[in-house]
Order: sequence, then C-alpha cells, then structure tokens
Amino acid sequence: MRARCWWSGVVNFAFVLPLCGCPPSTNDTSTQVTATEGTDSTSGSTSGDSESTSFTSGVTTGSSTLPTSTASLPICGDGIIDGGEQCDDGNASNNDACTVTCVAASCGDGLVWEGLETCDDGNLDNDDGCLDNCTPNICGDGFINLGAEQCDDGNQVNDDDCTNACALHIPGCGDNMLDEGEECDDGNLDETDDCTPECLFNICGDGHVHAMLEQCDDGNSDEDDSCYNDCTPNICGDGILNVGVEECDDDNFDDSDDCPGNCKPALCGDGYVHEGFEKCDAGEANEDGLYNGCATDCTPNSACGDSVLNEDEGEECDDGNTISEDGCSETCTKETPPECNNHMTLSEADRHFSFNDGPGGVTKCDKTKGNWFRIDGDAGSKMPTVAPDLWSCGTDSPGWLNGTHPNVEDEVVDREVCFNWNDKPCNWSVTVQVRNCGEFFVYKLPDPPESCLRYCGDD
Repeated sequence: MRARCWWSGVVNFAFVLPLCGCPPSTNDTSTQVTATEGTDSTSGSTSGDSESTSFTSGVTTGSSTLPTSTASLPICGDGIIDGGEQCDDGNASNNDACTVTCVAASCGDGLVWEGLETCDDGNLDNDDGCLDNCTPNICGDGFINLGAEQCDDGNQVNDDDCTNACALHIPGCGDNMLDEGEECDDGNLDETDDCTPECLFNICGDGHVHAMLEQCDDGNSDEDDSCYNDCTPNICGDGILNVGVEECDDDNFDDSDDCPGNCKPALCGDGYVHEGFEKCDAGEANEDGLYNGCATDCTPNSACGDSVLNEDEGEECDDGNTISEDGCSETCTKETPPECNNHMTLSEADRHFSFNDGPGGVTKCDKTKGNWFRIDGDAGSKMPTVAPDLWSCGTDSPGWLNGTHPNVEDEVVDREVCFNWNDKPCNWSVTVQVRNCGEFFVYKLPDPPESCLRYCGDD
C-alpha cells in the first residue's frame, strides 16, 4: 500500500524541513521521522491512527532530537480572523471598517472611514478642525475652533454676542448689526446715504445731505436762509429773499430789470445792462475812451459798428454793424463782397451786342431768377450803356444799362435796364443791382419783364 505524505513546517534557524509519513530509506541512517499522537517522540511507540489531523514531529541528529512547530503564523489581510486580530477583511484599504493592521476602524484613529466619517484627525478633541464624531468643526455648531473662531454660540442669530461669522460682537454704529438705540445700521459711516454715521435715518433737517434725495441740508428749519425746509437751495430769482445774502429777489431771472441775476438792485458797473437806463455795462472793465469798450457812465465808447469811421483805431470801413461778408468785416476792415466771389458767368458769343443775324435768326430768352452774374469771355466784360440795334445779342429785344457803372466805393447801386423794341429804346425796363468789384462788374439780374428778352454784353 502507497504511503501518504504531508508537509510539516519545522522552524529551525529560518529554514523549513519537509516531513514525510513514508518509511525512511534503508540507506538513511542519520534521520528518523515518526508521526505519532500522544506518544513520546524518543520512544517511537504509537498509540493512535497515523492519519490524525493533530500530530507532533521531531528531527533526530546523532543522539539529540530538535522540536518542531505544529501550525502556520497568522497573516493580516488573508480574510481569516486569527488570534490577536480584531478583524480581517482581506484587503489593504485603510478607509473601510477594518484597517490594514486588522484593527477595527473607529473615530479618532487618524484614518477616514469612507461613508461614515468626513474627517479624522487622530484625536477626540472638539476645539480643532475635526470634532469627536469625525465631522468638521464649522461655525454655528457650538464648538469653538481654536485659531479659526473667536466664539461659537451654536445659532444663526447675527446680532447677539457672537456673530454668524463666529466673531465676537462689539456693539457700535457701522458694524451692519442693529444694536439697541440704533434706528439703522448699514455697515458704513457714509453720511450721504439712507443711514447716517449716528445710525439714524437720514432725513431733511438733520444736517446730512442725502446724495439722492436732497440738494442741501443745513440742519435747521429756517426758511429764509440758503437752504429751504424741503432741502432745496434758496437761489436768486425764486422770489424768496435770502436774508443776509440777497438784497432783492423779484422771482425771475431777467438780468435787464431792476433786480438782475445777482439779486442786488441794478446799477451802472454791475455788469448787467439795465434796459432803458444803460447802453452798455462791462462791470469792472468800464473805462472811458477805451475803443470798443464801455465808458464809466455805461455809454459806449467809439467802436467798430457804430457807423462812424475811426481811422485812428485802424478802421477801414464802418457799415454800422459787426457782420462779415457784407463788404466790411466784423472788425471794420474792407473785405471782398460775397457777390464778387460767388456769382455765375454769362460768356456766350451771341450775347455780345455786335452779334446781329437779323429777324428770324437766333432768338434766346434769359431766365436769371435774381442771381448775381458777371459778363465775361466772348460776351464781353460789362453791359452796354447805349441801346443795341434790334435783333442784337441773339434775341429780338436786347437789354442795356440805362445809366453809368458805379465806382468801387459806391458799393451796390440800383440801375435801370431797358429793352429796345419797336423803335422804343426803353420799351420795357427792370431794376437791377450793380457792384464794382475792382476788376469787373457784377449784376443782380431779375427775370426780364417779358417772356423772351435777353441782357447784352459789351467790351
């Protein structure tokens, strides 16, 4: 019958010897292994079944026998709770119910048990960041977190001795907490908003100007000072006399009457022209003899635009106004009149008085519409001052200037233009304006008085 063999670990200076239940070899005389139950290992006698699960073994060398172990050492993490282990869940996690040292997890062991703990700082103190139930120490839980909180009264009442930020509440205006004796507290000391630095509601008459609701606030109920009782300013022209500031107030803003814009009676030298009494008033700048200025009696000195030519002051002209582009500028210097710069030109060759193709020839009609024109080019340089023959100037009834051309200094003059027809040199006539621009003439020509007449040109 085949012998059964098994291994038995024998600890002997950190090595293991195999033990076999088979008979020893006849050639091995130095080692004898005997499996027994309840026998003396030196006697070799047997008192039980050699297949029993409990056994002892020995190794004999020479005349001595070494003792051997009968069981394996316990291993944490093998899923088997051995002696000395509180638990063994067969894994290497420190965040579940059993730690890697096979000790049952608990609050205060320094290991966070996932699902049951949110913190674990390795102690059971309640004055640090993690409480003894392994939850965070937060403001309002009744436990003071040293170094992070000044107090913790376990409530969410912000105006008691401990605020909702876990800071000690020291009563005072401007801390954003309503204390006894305060009407309001908006967390600042701004005197222009709804709550004053005294923690009172900002109202008209308290001396604090509300930026959105008041224009002034002098802290009193006087109606005749600079600020009314509705906290609007007392201004000149509102009809209410501001005592000590105004001498008059006629309820208007007219600077030319008896009470001008300074709310003092009108007088010469105040800078306001008193209508009906003064011609000018430059205030402190009034000075006698000052060109373009105002005299001390509030009458004007010599000035450009007074229609009096003052060559001593450099006036080249004075047309009674200070308007430019009318021949005399606003500073009383001569200027080219606008019509000398802005005009249209009549330059057709058949407009010249020498052009005459007889009856039934060229017949043209002017539509000038009152604009300024210059005669130039093939048409000549000015209007003729004698009547052209019939059929001249490219029309049947030619127009001519019945008078002389003006000089430059004459400025704009009125002249008559006649139209020759039916043996009458002035059968029709119209009034035109003429200006001598120095190098040429310009004419302001209305439409001719009949439907088909034409103005002539001459050299």
